[in-house]
Amino acid sequence: MDTKEILKQFEQVVTYYIEELGKYSLDEFTRKPSEDEWSLGQMYNHLINCTLKLHLKAIEQCANGNASDGGKKTEIGESIFKEGMFPPIKVKGPDTPDFTPPNPTGKEEVKEGLLQTNEKMREVERKLSDISASQKIQHRAM
Repeated sequence: MDTKEILKQFEQVVTYYIEELGKYSLDEFTRKPSEDEWSLGQMYNHLINCTLKLHLKAIEQCANGNASDGGKKTEIGESIFKEGMFPPIKVKGPDTPDFTPPNPTGKEEVKEGLLQTNEKMREVERKLSDISASQKIQHRAM
């Protein structure tokens, strides 16, 4: 699949996520099922923040030649790549301020964050063909 098709699919998913925002009141969107679980709003913020601050940042590092050549996948990384998806298990990360996203104060801020991911993805897609496939950024789990 080429990068333009992947970008198109990404934009379709973002559009779907934005449409889904209308199905929830702010209270429903920010309600945590339990003390140690995230609200739907926190999950949205996690996806936005990881896209902008982790994944797209990693692509920029590769584009700027600030990545490493090669590297090995962990066992879970091999499994994810082999299966083409994450395992169907609940993942619990550390309960720290830098990992746990804040609850949004409004759905409009989430919509703006999603639209920002679309814009940044469009910018990055134009650069992808110029990045060496040997450039890698280590992921803490993979």
